[in-house]
Amino acid sequence: MEKFLDEWSLRILRELYKNSKITYKKLSKKVGISTTSCYHKVRDLEKQGIIKTYTIEIDAKKLGFPVKTLIEVKTRTGVSTEVVKVLGKYPNIFKIYGITGDMDVVIEAYFRNIEELDLFLKRIREICPDIKDTETHIVLNEHRNVEGWF
Repeated sequence: MEKFLDEWSLRILRELYKNSKITYKKLSKKVGISTTSCYHKVRDLEKQGIIKTYTIEIDAKKLGFPVKTLIEVKTRTGVSTEVVKVLGKYPNIFKIYGITGDMDVVIEAYFRNIEELDLFLKRIREICPDIKDTETHIVLNEHRNVEGWF
Protein backbone atom coordinates (compact mmCIF):
# COMPACT_ATOMS: atom_id res chain seq x y z
CA MET A 1 0.00 0.00 0.00
CA GLU A 2 1.41 3.40 -1.01
CA LYS A 3 1.86 6.02 1.66
CA PHE A 4 1.19 9.66 0.83
CA LEU A 5 2.59 12.22 3.21
CA ASP A 6 1.72 15.81 3.98
CA GLU A 7 4.26 18.54 3.27
CA TRP A 8 5.30 18.75 6.96
CA SER A 9 6.18 15.04 7.07
CA LEU A 10 8.19 15.34 3.84
CA ARG A 11 10.08 18.32 5.25
CA ILE A 12 10.81 16.36 8.41
CA LEU A 13 12.12 13.42 6.38
CA ARG A 14 14.35 15.70 4.31
CA GLU A 15 15.85 17.28 7.42
CA LEU A 16 16.38 13.91 9.13
CA TYR A 17 17.98 12.62 5.92
CA LYS A 18 20.53 15.42 6.21
CA ASN A 19 21.07 14.95 9.96
CA SER A 20 19.35 12.21 11.93
CA LYS A 21 20.85 13.51 15.20
CA ILE A 22 19.03 16.83 15.05
CA THR A 23 17.00 17.67 18.15
CA TYR A 24 13.21 17.96 17.94
CA LYS A 25 13.51 21.62 18.85
CA LYS A 26 15.88 22.39 15.96
CA LEU A 27 13.95 20.12 13.60
CA SER A 28 10.65 21.82 14.39
CA LYS A 29 12.19 25.26 13.73
CA LYS A 30 13.62 24.15 10.37
CA VAL A 31 10.32 22.58 9.34
CA GLY A 32 8.14 25.39 10.72
CA ILE A 33 5.88 23.54 13.16
CA SER A 34 5.72 23.22 16.94
CA THR A 35 8.08 20.87 18.74
CA THR A 36 5.15 18.75 19.95
CA SER A 37 3.70 18.40 16.43
CA CYS A 38 7.13 17.57 15.10
CA TYR A 39 7.62 14.88 17.74
CA HIS A 40 4.25 13.28 16.93
CA LYS A 41 4.88 13.38 13.17
CA VAL A 42 8.25 11.67 13.61
CA ARG A 43 6.64 9.00 15.82
CA ASP A 44 3.92 8.48 13.19
CA LEU A 45 6.58 8.09 10.48
CA GLU A 46 8.30 5.48 12.65
CA LYS A 47 5.03 3.61 13.35
CA GLN A 48 4.21 3.56 9.63
CA GLY A 49 7.63 2.02 8.94
CA ILE A 50 8.68 4.95 6.74
CA ILE A 51 11.51 5.75 9.15
CA LYS A 52 13.05 2.32 9.68
CA THR A 53 16.16 3.26 11.63
CA TYR A 54 18.55 6.07 12.49
CA THR A 55 22.08 5.46 11.35
CA ILE A 56 25.45 6.97 10.57
CA GLU A 57 27.40 7.43 7.37
CA ILE A 58 30.96 6.17 7.61
CA ASP A 59 33.85 7.53 5.56
CA ALA A 60 35.32 4.25 4.28
CA LYS A 61 38.51 5.95 3.06
CA LYS A 62 39.27 7.34 6.52
CA LEU A 63 38.58 3.89 7.93
CA GLY A 64 41.25 2.44 5.61
CA PHE A 65 39.01 1.12 2.80
CA PRO A 66 39.54 3.49 -0.15
CA VAL A 67 38.48 1.06 -2.89
CA LYS A 68 34.70 1.12 -3.28
CA THR A 69 33.33 -1.40 -5.75
CA LEU A 70 30.12 -2.47 -7.38
CA ILE A 71 30.49 -6.11 -8.39
CA GLU A 72 27.93 -7.60 -10.73
CA VAL A 73 27.48 -11.34 -10.29
CA LYS A 74 25.94 -13.84 -12.70
CA THR A 75 24.93 -17.10 -11.05
CA ARG A 76 24.06 -20.44 -12.59
CA THR A 77 20.66 -20.55 -10.86
CA GLY A 78 19.62 -16.89 -10.51
CA VAL A 79 19.52 -15.13 -7.18
CA SER A 80 19.61 -17.80 -4.52
CA THR A 81 19.56 -17.52 -0.77
CA GLU A 82 22.66 -19.72 -0.70
CA VAL A 83 24.69 -17.22 -2.73
CA VAL A 84 23.48 -14.33 -0.58
CA LYS A 85 24.23 -16.35 2.57
CA VAL A 86 27.78 -17.16 1.45
CA LEU A 87 28.53 -13.62 0.28
CA GLY A 88 26.97 -12.07 3.37
CA LYS A 89 29.69 -13.59 5.54
CA TYR A 90 32.33 -11.25 4.09
CA PRO A 91 32.84 -8.11 6.18
CA ASN A 92 33.92 -6.15 3.08
CA ILE A 93 30.40 -6.38 1.70
CA PHE A 94 28.15 -3.46 2.54
CA LYS A 95 25.05 -4.46 0.55
CA ILE A 96 23.86 -7.19 -1.77
CA TYR A 97 21.16 -6.33 -4.30
CA GLY A 98 19.10 -8.82 -6.30
CA ILE A 99 18.62 -7.19 -9.71
CA THR A 100 16.95 -7.56 -13.08
CA GLY A 101 18.86 -7.82 -16.35
CA ASP A 102 21.71 -10.03 -17.52
CA MET A 103 23.32 -10.24 -14.08
CA ASP A 104 21.62 -11.54 -10.94
CA VAL A 105 23.28 -9.70 -8.07
CA VAL A 106 25.16 -6.46 -7.43
CA ILE A 107 27.50 -6.34 -4.46
CA GLU A 108 28.57 -3.04 -2.93
CA ALA A 109 31.86 -3.67 -1.17
CA TYR A 110 34.92 -1.85 0.21
CA PHE A 111 38.56 -2.93 0.12
CA ARG A 112 41.91 -1.71 1.44
CA ASN A 113 43.55 -2.09 -1.95
CA ILE A 114 43.28 -3.76 -5.36
CA GLU A 115 45.10 -6.86 -4.12
CA GLU A 116 42.47 -7.41 -1.43
CA LEU A 117 39.75 -6.99 -4.06
CA ASP A 118 41.46 -9.50 -6.35
CA LEU A 119 41.76 -12.04 -3.52
CA PHE A 120 38.08 -11.52 -2.65
CA LEU A 121 36.99 -12.19 -6.24
CA LYS A 122 39.05 -15.39 -6.36
CA ARG A 123 37.74 -16.59 -3.00
CA ILE A 124 34.06 -16.08 -3.76
CA ARG A 125 34.42 -18.12 -6.95
CA GLU A 126 36.14 -20.91 -5.01
CA ILE A 127 33.63 -21.13 -2.16
CA CYS A 128 30.51 -20.46 -4.21
CA PRO A 129 30.44 -22.67 -7.31
CA ASP A 130 27.06 -21.18 -8.26
CA ILE A 131 28.88 -18.00 -9.33
CA LYS A 132 29.26 -18.15 -13.10
CA ASP A 133 30.73 -14.72 -13.83
CA THR A 134 31.53 -11.36 -12.27
CA GLU A 135 32.07 -7.86 -13.59
CA THR A 136 33.74 -5.44 -11.23
CA HIS A 137 33.36 -1.67 -11.26
CA ILE A 138 35.58 0.56 -9.13
CA VAL A 139 33.74 3.68 -8.01
CA LEU A 140 35.78 6.76 -8.91
CA ASN A 141 33.48 9.31 -7.32
CA GLU A 142 30.08 9.51 -5.76
CA HIS A 143 27.41 12.20 -5.76
CA ARG A 144 24.64 12.22 -3.20
CA ASN A 145 21.44 14.21 -3.42
CA VAL A 146 21.84 16.07 -0.14
CA GLU A 147 18.23 17.26 -0.25
CA GLY A 148 16.84 13.74 -0.35
CA TRP A 149 15.59 11.76 -3.33
CA PHE A 150 11.95 12.01 -2.27
